[in-house]
Amino acid sequence: MTQADQEKDYFHINRVLPYSTHQLLSTGDSVDIGGESNPYFRFYEKNRKTYQLTQSDGQTLQIPGVKFLGSVKSGEINCPTLPAIAHELSMHLAGLVGELIWEDVRKKEFPHLPSRQRCIWLIPNISGVKYWVLRLGVAPSAYQVLRVRCQGRMHIASEKYLLGESASLEDAVSMARQYWLGVVPEPKTEEIIFEGRFSVQEVLSPEQYT
Repeated sequence: MTQADQEKDYFHINRVLPYSTHQLLSTGDSVDIGGESNPYFRFYEKNRKTYQLTQSDGQTLQIPGVKFLGSVKSGEINCPTLPAIAHELSMHLAGLVGELIWEDVRKKEFPHLPSRQRCIWLIPNISGVKYWVLRLGVAPSAYQVLRVRCQGRMHIASEKYLLGESASLEDAVSMARQYWLGVVPEPKTEEIIFEGRFSVQEVLSPEQYT
């Protein structure tokens, strides 16, 4: 699907994040999506993963992630939380590499589809809202659920084909094609990405989706 159904309502979880410029919205608000990087990808553009090191003199330093791991390996740094840091850094780098590959495949083979780097994510129904709210695992004060009406480009795909593990470039490109072809093997893995204008029809209360 490439065009949003203007008569159909969708849902969007608008999260309050420290790196997001998006504000809380109200019924009647309209927002244009697609002119710039979304908060998710902007985080990759503007931030790098660093880890704090406290020296013997009490001074603290922020060490780039790979250098930090190298210093732990060489014995220069003692890190009791090494497994958690190594996993966090590897997921961050895998996510960035995946987004770059997915966008490259989209531009070359599916240019008519919206970009993951500029889109917002929509949910087709309340059951999907319940699934994603539980999966995000954040307090209701940290997000709002909006019922929205859309005009623009839309793509339905499966998050199953997103890169969340180490993979060869050949396999990653193959998964990207499955994503952009809209193959959805399991309904619960469905995600909708959208570029265009949406208008807020309603701000839902927690009682409506919990």
